[in-house]
This record gives sequence, structure tokens and C-alpha cells, in this order.
Amino acid sequence: MDIKHKIQLIWGTALILMGIGVFFRVNTVIEQMAAAYDLDTGLYFFRFSFYLIAVILIGGGVKKIHKFWPLNK
Repeated sequence: MDIKHKIQLIWGTALILMGIGVFFRVNTVIEQMAAAYDLDTGLYFFRFSFYLIAVILIGGGVKKIHKFWPLNK
């Protein structure tokens, strides 16, 4: 396995970890946004947007790991 494959596997793992981090952090961030900006409307849209970002990060990481996994070559 060359250096390019190792970097891509590390990058894919980082994407998955960041997606999981965003997924678990959404509720705290939404509460802070609601308190700081006095938002009552649109919180569901923000919540949906953050969860969508988490899913995209996790999906991108899984795709990258699947593409560069050493057993697939």
C-alpha cells in the first residue's frame, strides 16, 4: 500500500469521525443558537441541515474508505 492509499484511508476515517461528532453535537449547538439569537422559528430547518451535513460527512468517509480499502485492489 503506497502513501496515497494511506492518506486517503486516514482522510476517510477523519470524515467519518467528524460526521459522528457533528451528529452528537447538533442538540447542543441548536440550543445555543436558540438562546443566543432568540430563534423560535426555523430550528427544525437548522436541525435538519446539521443532520444532513453529518450524514454527508459519514457517507463521504465510507465511500472514500471503500474505494481505497486494500482488500478491494
